[in-house]
Amino acid sequence: MSDNKISRRQFLAGTAALGITTLLGRSVLAGETKGAEQRSFLPRITRPRDDHRPNIITVSFDTLRYDHIGANGNGWIHTPNIDSFAAQSQQFDSAYSGGFPTLLNRAELFTGRHMYTVMNWEDLPNDAVTLANVLGQAGYTTGLVFDTWHLKDNGYFLDRGFQSWDWIRGQEGDRFRARPREMPLPASPEKFRSVETLSQYLRNVADRQQESDFFVAQTVLRSVAWLERNMQYGPFFLHIDCFDPHEPWDPPQAYVDLYNPGYTGQQVIYPAYAPPDYMSSAELHHMRALYAAEVTLVDTWFGHFVSELGRLGLADNTIIFLLSDHGLMLGEHQAVGKAWSHAGYYEAYPLYQELIHIPLMVRIPGQPHRKLQAMAQPADIMPTILDYAEAGDTGTIHGKSLRPVLEGQASNVHTITVSSRSLRASLATKPRITVTDGEWSLLHGAAHASSHLYHLPTDPQQSNDLLALECLRARALHNQLISFLNSVGTPAAYVNNWLTPPC
Repeated sequence: MSDNKISRRQFLAGTAALGITTLLGRSVLAGETKGAEQRSFLPRITRPRDDHRPNIITVSFDTLRYDHIGANGNGWIHTPNIDSFAAQSQQFDSAYSGGFPTLLNRAELFTGRHMYTVMNWEDLPNDAVTLANVLGQAGYTTGLVFDTWHLKDNGYFLDRGFQSWDWIRGQEGDRFRARPREMPLPASPEKFRSVETLSQYLRNVADRQQESDFFVAQTVLRSVAWLERNMQYGPFFLHIDCFDPHEPWDPPQAYVDLYNPGYTGQQVIYPAYAPPDYMSSAELHHMRALYAAEVTLVDTWFGHFVSELGRLGLADNTIIFLLSDHGLMLGEHQAVGKAWSHAGYYEAYPLYQELIHIPLMVRIPGQPHRKLQAMAQPADIMPTILDYAEAGDTGTIHGKSLRPVLEGQASNVHTITVSSRSLRASLATKPRITVTDGEWSLLHGAAHASSHLYHLPTDPQQSNDLLALECLRARALHNQLISFLNSVGTPAAYVNNWLTPPC
């Protein structure tokens, strides 16, 4: 008989074991297959149902800018649900991207390490210790629900370690639908980042009928379904990865009408990453309205998810992290996108606040709302979760647990934050590393690009470069940067590229 089939005797034995499991609240068979692959045709409960440890959910919204949320001071974008969540959360005002952009961020989030020091746009190293795997070994049921196609497409297996994963297909350039082949474009082709990618996206969504068909809605609904299937099996960890509000921006028209009603011009829903002079002022204004509308769409469905948590009775025993990976330029600093990457030209934009200042909110049952000035980065999420899950220290983590800050026992766990593209990127593209101490921000270009220094409290738009006047301060931040890179084991060849002082 094939190993993949079961006999009637095996089925009855399994049924009997399930009855025992139900009575005792744990698997009595867990030790019987030690050292061998376990094949199970029945759900296996690995922890007592009265496990006191919290459930944990992380929700990541790709490209959600910090300054486009009402609770963070934005007065014109509608985000009532995120604002309500913020009012119940520990709200970080000084959280920054580490690895930039998407793949490096997820690698950092899932390993607790500053992976940009060794990794480029690629899969995790084979020996990476992942959050999902550690939690699974600690008895958590783990799941990943995502439409951020980079996590799985083209061999980027960032689902590693999760006991289950659910990929909502079709975002951006995901090769999901083959027909219809010819797709009309909403603006002149030269205004788009990639006509091929946009055409694929429009093909993927051609049969969309109602709001619940949109990607963020599907991701939320499938996440709720995951909870309904798994919430009874002891503590769980669920990571929800929404690609929205990343472009292309095509939310339902009612959302767009909140910000630019009556517009009839070209719609640049997937803008070229370049200086914005390829758009008229009206088109640029509408592009910003499209992004704002996408943010409000995300807010609506996040509100639905939080409501469903209440319906399922999970609000009082679940810690929820809400964060983003990075932002993008919407015309600020004479730039659109995350890099100048258009018509065969590529140049890395400096990592300004619009790109790396990220929202981070943590709702912990029983804890009142506070706004926190403590600095935080995505690499801190894994150690924080392991702390609350009582899962121990893996010995592989760069980040710091934020639990002392969240519980009011410390005001900070960092003296600086560092945000960077891969250190393996070509220096010819003019990359810069941003280091901030919460007040001053140094955009360091070493010998291959210009450096800049900004005082964030008085110049949040970073329009007044103080490098010439504050050279000693910039050098002090640079020294901290080099010490940091060495402390996390950055190869010397990469550190050497950044040794030239900023002034």
